[in-house]
Amino acid sequence: MIYIYGSTALIVILNFIVRRVFLDVLKVDYLGYDGLFTSIFSFLNLSEMGIATIITYHMYSEIASDNKENIRKLLYTYKMIYRVVGAFVLLAGIVASLFLPLILNDRQKESWLFIYTIYFLQLLATLCTYFFAYRRILFITHQRLYVCTVVDTSVNIVSVIARMMILLYLRNYIVYLIIAIAANVTSNLIISLRAKKEYPDLLEEKVSTAYMKELDLFHDVKNMMMMKIAATLYGASDDIIVTYILGVATNGIVSNYKMITGKIQELILSLFNSLQASIGNLVYDNDKEKEKGIDFFYALDMIGFFFGLICATGLISIGQPFVLLWLKKEELLLPYSCLMALGINMFIALCNNPMNFFRNTLGHFETDRNYMIISAVVNIVLSIALCIPYGITGVFIATIIGHLFIYAGRTIVVFRYYIKKPCTGYLILVILRFVILGASIGISFILGNMATANISMLLLEVLIKGVISVAVSFAFFMISGIRTKAFGVIVLYVKRVLGMLVGRKKEA
Repeated sequence: MIYIYGSTALIVILNFIVRRVFLDVLKVDYLGYDGLFTSIFSFLNLSEMGIATIITYHMYSEIASDNKENIRKLLYTYKMIYRVVGAFVLLAGIVASLFLPLILNDRQKESWLFIYTIYFLQLLATLCTYFFAYRRILFITHQRLYVCTVVDTSVNIVSVIARMMILLYLRNYIVYLIIAIAANVTSNLIISLRAKKEYPDLLEEKVSTAYMKELDLFHDVKNMMMMKIAATLYGASDDIIVTYILGVATNGIVSNYKMITGKIQELILSLFNSLQASIGNLVYDNDKEKEKGIDFFYALDMIGFFFGLICATGLISIGQPFVLLWLKKEELLLPYSCLMALGINMFIALCNNPMNFFRNTLGHFETDRNYMIISAVVNIVLSIALCIPYGITGVFIATIIGHLFIYAGRTIVVFRYYIKKPCTGYLILVILRFVILGASIGISFILGNMATANISMLLLEVLIKGVISVAVSFAFFMISGIRTKAFGVIVLYVKRVLGMLVGRKKEA
């Protein structure tokens, strides 16, 4: 977990540097195209139908029982399905390209040759995942995600430096994309070869139709497909709506703010990703470990709240001066109301992270399927309705409202099938946490403005407001949680980890 977090942090910092160089050298419109095409490919990826999640869900139970034959069969099933999906995505991507003039509404400033070139390059990057990445699942389900992280980090560092050089010396966006694709292919190939070397007894074994029926994939795929459609409509519709109504340049400006929240969530998610296999083991272990697993859930839930409170308060407090310090252009600033909405949405996402990991491990995709559908419908309808009168802020507000339905669905699944008690008390806790967030933001905002009233240096303003926001949000977290059982469990695990680290240093 520590290694993965450090690696992710390094990559995030490098990506922020590249984005700054990107905007100094190229047009903000290119970021708008990137966000738009990413959203389109998210719709194409629906054909994956959540197979990765379903296969992973089945593999946890097989690994727990050390059933190597079934693990081999699952891996082969995963590979074959992904090849079919990859072929479909290629065809669907070609068809989708015909609708670009309709979405861009003839307001683009670039030639159609350039637009279609970057479109198909990004489509190629998407296809690489389907044909090269399936063996990663072996490292993930065996609690060895750090192996993938070593490869990804090394390749990413080389890629980031290469892309920066391309921007500075060639100023060529197409070559910039090609470097990113080459890095993706290289990383996946190295991991695939290493998996083949380290798990020779788990090489793919051909499966029959009878085995496919025995897996009952259709039942899970049906429910997961509905969830994937809803999740994609929820997550990918914003870029298309913003581009169509407000223009590709506005979508490019929005992408800078989304990059900040996205990288923050990526850092936090890297911590939880390293625990996914452990969660799988706890869920599918014997009944004697059930109480331990529930305690672990509440501890992770409190950690999610901790990160959500710290990060949301910090983003809202220093977001605007940070963007100005980072990009040096006032025209790239969004209204403060947008920043507030983004911060609240990030708070929900970070609080919901532990719930997501337990729900993914438990299965029962049909239970929160309807909540996902509601969230997608609400987000699209409200985004269109609010975008015209309130601009981008209206789109973000719609995203928040839709996100709350997702949070509710995941909560119901975990409490019904794992905690096995009503979630009413937890929902009251969530409301209290929103109140704490509001108080933390308000006090941090007031103290930060008072402390920097006579300061004109942006870097110093960011540092002072940042320290104040962390101190205030941390104080609220401690006051609200220090006496709870979950806090005690967190302390226990921290002591164990520190003990392991100290022990390794002594051995070395």
